[in-house]
Amino acid sequence: MVGTTRDNSLHLPGTKSSKQRRVYLDLINSVAIMWVVLLHVRFISPDNPSSSAWWVENILSGFGIAAVPLFFMATGINLLDFTRRESIGTFYRKRFTKILIPMILWAQVYLFVHMWTGSTPFPGVHEILRTLVAPSSEAATFWYLEVLVGVYLVLPIFSYAIRGVQAEQATTAHTRFLWLMAALGLFLPILTQGIHLLRPNIFPEFIAPITGYLGFCLLGYALANTEFSRAWRIVIYLLGVLGLAVYIFGGAYLIAHRPDLKSVAHGYLALPAILWASAVLVFCKYSRIGQASATVQNILKRLAALTFGIYLVHLLIIQILETMNFSLTKVQWEVPYALFVWALSAVIVWMLRLIPPIRRWILP
Repeated sequence: MVGTTRDNSLHLPGTKSSKQRRVYLDLINSVAIMWVVLLHVRFISPDNPSSSAWWVENILSGFGIAAVPLFFMATGINLLDFTRRESIGTFYRKRFTKILIPMILWAQVYLFVHMWTGSTPFPGVHEILRTLVAPSSEAATFWYLEVLVGVYLVLPIFSYAIRGVQAEQATTAHTRFLWLMAALGLFLPILTQGIHLLRPNIFPEFIAPITGYLGFCLLGYALANTEFSRAWRIVIYLLGVLGLAVYIFGGAYLIAHRPDLKSVAHGYLALPAILWASAVLVFCKYSRIGQASATVQNILKRLAALTFGIYLVHLLIIQILETMNFSLTKVQWEVPYALFVWALSAVIVWMLRLIPPIRRWILP
């Protein structure tokens, strides 16, 4: 999604071709952004499992919880081998230009729109400065972009490590390295989540992006560059379904009986989300989307190009619709309403990106 580039890397052992990789990543980004919108269109309190409507939302959220991990995985797939294509200086200039400038500008848009809709007074210097240094304080969804900045800061270290292993031209060494990255990708989120849950006073910021969320980048790269037999794919799919079930049913139990342990099942760094997102990625990788018609691939490419813009604006659109009393309250309308918000966001972003300066600086 955010800040990614087209994959021009060399073909590695056990990987799909560059064209096939581009197509299935377009599919992942297109589906994941729809799930993100669905997660933010909630009608029922997430901590009150007392009705059938809550269960419907809980099931929908179970599917959607894979969205953010998938975005990080796609970032790892696209960028972890960037040192073979460009310098670190070029990498930082491209990534931070595409992330920081739009994030800061759109945070200001959120600030003044909230004032216009009457939810906050006219912002003063303090509020403007706060939004400049902490965009997520005004636009809650921007936490992901702030995390992404932290991931980008350390990504060159792992990119050089990958480059060194590939330079050895040893298939065994490369395979072992991929398994190591997969292990780190699985256990870094679990480790950080466990420390935060069991000992919150020990390294309270250890759950920061440089540890937990970076794991998704490593895991995504490993899954994308490892060839799985049919038997292994079935195992991954079964583990994914198990993760989805634990999120839905185990999470409901913990919310009702042990809310202090809710994060064990719910949350992006929880094991159920990791397993479910991994299964979705592998499913997309081995799907027939790479052999789809040129028309289908072109549609996916165009939709994926709108992903970052939709992420930036969709919450603002939801909030504006709420002030207009347009939002719906019956859970059976949740999916159609989420699709409407996604489509409206996509149209707005597409129209704005027709203006070259906006496409370059505001909605890249």
